[in-house]
Amino acid sequence: MLKKIALLSLVSATVLLAREIDSINIKGFSSSSDLKNVIGMKVGDQYSVAKLAYAKKAILASLEASGYHHNTVQPKIVKKGKKVAVVFNVNRGDKITITKVKFIGNKNVSKSDLETKIVNKESEFLGWFPGRSNGTANVSQLKYDGLRVQDEYLKRGYLDVKVADPLMKVDSSNYTASITYNIKEGKPYKLSKVAVVSGKVIGVDMAEVKSKIELTSGETFDVSKLRNDLKMMKEAVGNLGYAYAKIIPGIQKNPKNKTVAVTYKIIPGPRVTIGDVTIAGNTKTKDHVVRRYVYQTPGTLYNYTDFKDSQKALSRTGFFEKAVITPKKAKGNKIDLAVNVKEAKTGAFTLGGGYGSADGFMINGSVSEKNIFGTGIQISAAIDYSQVKNSYSLSFTDPMVFDTDYSLSAGAFKTDSDYTGRADYDTLGYDKLNEIGGYVSVGKKLTRELSATIGYRYGTVEYEGAATGPATDYEDYIKSSIIASATYDSTDNYYNPRDGFYAKLNFEYAGLGSATTTKKLAEFTKVNFKFAAYYGLQDQIDYDLIMRYKLRVGYIDNRGYMPSAEKLYLGGGTRGVRGYSAGSIAPYTNATHTVLAGGLKSMVNSLEASIPLSESAKMRLTFFADYGMIGVNSFDEITRKSVGAQIEWGSPFGPINLIFAKALGDEAYDKTATFEFNMGGKF
Repeated sequence: MLKKIALLSLVSATVLLAREIDSINIKGFSSSSDLKNVIGMKVGDQYSVAKLAYAKKAILASLEASGYHHNTVQPKIVKKGKKVAVVFNVNRGDKITITKVKFIGNKNVSKSDLETKIVNKESEFLGWFPGRSNGTANVSQLKYDGLRVQDEYLKRGYLDVKVADPLMKVDSSNYTASITYNIKEGKPYKLSKVAVVSGKVIGVDMAEVKSKIELTSGETFDVSKLRNDLKMMKEAVGNLGYAYAKIIPGIQKNPKNKTVAVTYKIIPGPRVTIGDVTIAGNTKTKDHVVRRYVYQTPGTLYNYTDFKDSQKALSRTGFFEKAVITPKKAKGNKIDLAVNVKEAKTGAFTLGGGYGSADGFMINGSVSEKNIFGTGIQISAAIDYSQVKNSYSLSFTDPMVFDTDYSLSAGAFKTDSDYTGRADYDTLGYDKLNEIGGYVSVGKKLTRELSATIGYRYGTVEYEGAATGPATDYEDYIKSSIIASATYDSTDNYYNPRDGFYAKLNFEYAGLGSATTTKKLAEFTKVNFKFAAYYGLQDQIDYDLIMRYKLRVGYIDNRGYMPSAEKLYLGGGTRGVRGYSAGSIAPYTNATHTVLAGGLKSMVNSLEASIPLSESAKMRLTFFADYGMIGVNSFDEITRKSVGAQIEWGSPFGPINLIFAKALGDEAYDKTATFEFNMGGKF
């Protein structure tokens, strides 16, 4: 009888194994979409017992990493015809809060220095704020925290340090915990000698390599400098085709006099060339477009820097959610590169409407595609209509014409604005503004990170109901300009950089041609500069915190007629200094602050700290502080500042920002805005 039951169970299991997964449902946990990203199975896969076991383990690990303990997961398989439905019943446990972290034996390294490096920290006041700890326990990281403490000592030369496994005591009555680290420090070691021993490495200037070594005889040993040396030598050798080079550090301690000798041994191995470069995952993007950003080609020597730069270049395009280049050993002294990409949604169609106190009823629509037909060409068309403004625009950009380093851009635009009777715009100094124009430019990629463009822009602007007076410049005009720009981008991702720098310098020289009987000729030189630095702290604190610094600078030289519409204005997410209405910060024409005159010099500094809200929904929460300055004769004639938070959502319609801001130090006549909504690209 038992044999019969076992046989029936085996047959039943075999039948299930041949079935396709029809659906996956996770019950009992509100963020089930986040858990589906870690289970390693999806609808359409073949069901297997191993996959089910892996998924259960992954769910438990994910819950524990989020601070939940005593969790249970009960999987259930339901037959649905020739398929199966997979159900995970999740009973989530409680979160444990760390109330005390104690270090015993740390005589020479402070608790604050050690605790900043570990994941399981004490709960702190305002723990929800970036850089503060909410005290949530992450048991999966506890064993690594001991190593992180040890690493802090190794950075200070304590080569004999011993850190016992951290002891975590949990109080189940109130879901709190304390963690204790027992440390035996020892004494710090100084470097007695630093040497490099290498085999025959063709093309490497060993004198230059040695000059870049950070460890120095006579100084205290620092393991972080040793790691930097290993990375530097690996790159120097790898750039000359030694893909399999090994850099082995020999560490010889002298416990008696507390010195250490370090010898780097370079084992280059054979030089290798690139074999095949295969591309997979690009369902839309053409192969030749992907290859533009892969700097290694078949037959060339392997180059470590080219390999890294290719990875970053693919991620910067915005064409892919994910891009991974994997080296694979091939026959002989060759290495193949497998480029695997996951296409991102590069096209967007939006149609929306709403009501705002400033603009009344609004409707807008746009069609954009930054990778049309997989060619890398960008096009967009947009229409915005409200009770005060109608605007239309078309644009086209080919970033690499015929796969060369040259680019081509062109566009046309038309805007009709009517602010008559609108209190929110009563400081503009005119009732109506109509603008029409277009531009064309060509560019060249100068290096992998640096590109430049030059072009021509022409437009006409007409005012109605304009204010008059010595400080106002509201006369119809022609703007005929030479435009140029230079862009540097070393960031690692298009929409959400975690590393690198972005800088763009825009230059406009207006005043080509001549005035007409009805329109003046605008004559000015305008320079705009943007800079951003991104630094992710994932490696340091095991949390996806991104720090950002952003700078905007504007400068105008008035060479003749300087229209007010071309001057500088701050306020809002696009122009800088969130918490104020868009374009509302600028010098006025009079002491009653009734008409804005605009500025000729401006600067905005922003500090931001961004944390994840939902990885599956591509949502982040960013806290910010803005400080802006603007003036005519100097930058700081008017200063404004603000703080706040914004939700950043990588939606299917494009990046969306919901901004909640508080203006600080505002004057009674300032126009503030506690909430703002916008869509746009990076910066």
